[in-house]
Amino acid sequence: MARRHQGGPRSFTQATRTELQGVPELKAALEELGAEVATKIGVSANRKAAVMMRDKMKQAAPRSTGSTRKSWRRKDGSVQTADYGHLQDNLRASRRKARKEGSIVHLVTVGKAWWGLLVEYGTIKMAARPWMRPTFDANVQGAIDVQVEELNKGIRRAARRIKGAKVKGA
Repeated sequence: MARRHQGGPRSFTQATRTELQGVPELKAALEELGAEVATKIGVSANRKAAVMMRDKMKQAAPRSTGSTRKSWRRKDGSVQTADYGHLQDNLRASRRKARKEGSIVHLVTVGKAWWGLLVEYGTIKMAARPWMRPTFDANVQGAIDVQVEELNKGIRRAARRIKGAKVKGA
């Protein structure tokens, strides 16, 4: 009996949420800067962590050495071809609209390389060969460290900018 895919394309994706907790000094400093500046700093920090995670996943992704061009014959006899590229070349880090106010969301996805999820989770005829989840688990602390470092840099930069504006305005 074959397994059927239930739901939309998002049911294959694996979402993992990380929250920065236990850093009250950073949170207080961000709130002091104001919502707009804090959001810019947060987006920058989140983006840098997502790009770092994407790069680590590119290194861990399986890569075939053969051609990526596929062709098939349609019912009307015409031949159609597609070139999706290698899995590593399709990994993307992108920002998504947050459902919760005050949240910033970045995703690392397989892009057009839909078969990357089939390799990760397996199929009824092929065993799973996880590469994405183990890479995430091994590098999540590094991504958090990158976020905290970038938040600190952004806060210091914004504080210098505000201090310079007050000195010029006085």
